[in-house]
Amino acid sequence: TVEHQDPRELRLPEDEFDVVHSSWLLHRLADPEVALRAMARAVLPGGQVVLQWSFGRPAADGLAMRDALDGVYAHARWKERLAGAPSAIHRHSVERVRDVLVDEGLEIVVEQRDVAVSAGPDPEALRRFARATAFSEPADVLGDDADAFVDEVLSALFESGHADLHNARLIARRRGDEDDVSDADDGDQAPLLVRPFPQAVGLLEVVEADSLSPLMRRLTLHGEGLADMIVEQPGEIVTLIWPARGTEEIFLPEPGRWRFAGGREQPARNYTVRAFDAEARSLTVDFFLHGDHGDRGFRGEDGDEGEATEATEAAAAGDHGAAGRWAGAARPGDRVGFAGSRVHWVTDPAAEWTLLVGDETALPAIAATVAELPTDHPTFVVLEVRDEAEHAALDVDHAHARVHWVHRGDAEPGRGRGLEDAVRALTLPDGPGQVWAAGESLVIRSLRAHLLKERELPKATVSALGYWSHPRTSRASRTT
Repeated sequence: TVEHQDPRELRLPEDEFDVVHSSWLLHRLADPEVALRAMARAVLPGGQVVLQWSFGRPAADGLAMRDALDGVYAHARWKERLAGAPSAIHRHSVERVRDVLVDEGLEIVVEQRDVAVSAGPDPEALRRFARATAFSEPADVLGDDADAFVDEVLSALFESGHADLHNARLIARRRGDEDDVSDADDGDQAPLLVRPFPQAVGLLEVVEADSLSPLMRRLTLHGEGLADMIVEQPGEIVTLIWPARGTEEIFLPEPGRWRFAGGREQPARNYTVRAFDAEARSLTVDFFLHGDHGDRGFRGEDGDEGEATEATEAAAAGDHGAAGRWAGAARPGDRVGFAGSRVHWVTDPAAEWTLLVGDETALPAIAATVAELPTDHPTFVVLEVRDEAEHAALDVDHAHARVHWVHRGDAEPGRGRGLEDAVRALTLPDGPGQVWAAGESLVIRSLRAHLLKERELPKATVSALGYWSHPRTSRASRTT
């Protein structure tokens, strides 16, 4: 759901979100307090507010770059055209922003001042950054002349010696119930949901390719860049990157920011970290081979090279399921880029039971989570797959889990009510639990409504993610 609001009068539902993220907004507001308090109140217990803004110095320090900026705005070429979009840059110190968040009951977990802009000395990248952040409003007014204006601004700032934007970053967390159990033991604190992304980037080479089932393909990848990646939770997310269509070179984003040099657009998809070994520089990813590709899409050692090229080009074009076709055709020596990793769910140590629900796209994350849960922890798993042959994809010891398989047969994934009906039929234990579910967006939306409204589970205990969706033009009723 997308909703457009004026940040000066921001209104968000309270206790609703795991993460609220704002980038390069606060310095455009004369008074950011309304927006800050709305964002702080919107996060659930254990949730986080992530803020990035420029000019994070006290207003009393003055704005040394003001004279340089005023000179550019007064230039005959810009003065009249920018009369309706005057320079509106406001300084809000880290201390001021921090005090508002703390007053709303949040604790600061990351505080960074004078954050370096990843654009670095590259003039083109620096221009894009400035145009998208501090000078976006005049850039919108000037249209095709925006780059010339931003260049003039940057030149004036560098010549005056006041080009430092004093970028700041804060991550604040609302304390959860589990924090009151033992504040003295840092080991009891919930892990940080948000980390700078990507932590690590690099090129990976396929070293092993196996089929777990007709529709699930496992690739083991190796790359030196994995030494810098941190994986703390089961089922974390890694982003794989392919070369753009018509090229063979894989360009990587800058560490700490999802930005590509030269404004390049790179096709990328998110996947679950099924297994990871930083010391061995090894990453394991399981791919669901969408549609009718399955084992017919596999390529052996003597397979057709053209098939891999075609699959890579399809992935570069954003073709639905193309990444699965690439995985189905991949063999040792094939390369792919990576950026990682991100936490998408943190298990609750206070939960007395766990319910995991999903289709094949969620199966790797479910398998990784089941493998980490204690064997005496009541665990319920509901999985929709094509048929019994797909059971092998859950290749972990799950004797302690009650697994309910839903077979859809030849029906299209993400249609029908089989997954939800299986959950409805479950008798869950009393006491606090936790739920993680992922799959087709409409299926998951309906399932989430059942869990929250009919079973009346607390919002903070239910994480329901739409991993994928059918094209809107072809969405049909899920009633069978």
